[in-house]
Amino acid sequence: MQLFRVSRNAWGQETLSGVSWDLLWVFIGAAVVFIVAHILYKWLLAPDAGPPRTSADRAEPDQKI
Repeated sequence: MQLFRVSRNAWGQETLSGVSWDLLWVFIGAAVVFIVAHILYKWLLAPDAGPPRTSADRAEPDQKI
């Protein structure tokens, strides 16, 4: 299996012409693993963020908005 296809340009330098389609499944698999790991982390290990805060909650006690 040829992973990378290269050719020579007018000056004799090797240039990348393409990548094997066989690698597509590697990147799809890596993306699925990353998404599942992120979901599991958020579900099991991440601390609960709690309710969102409003600007009134962040204001100093002596400030009026």
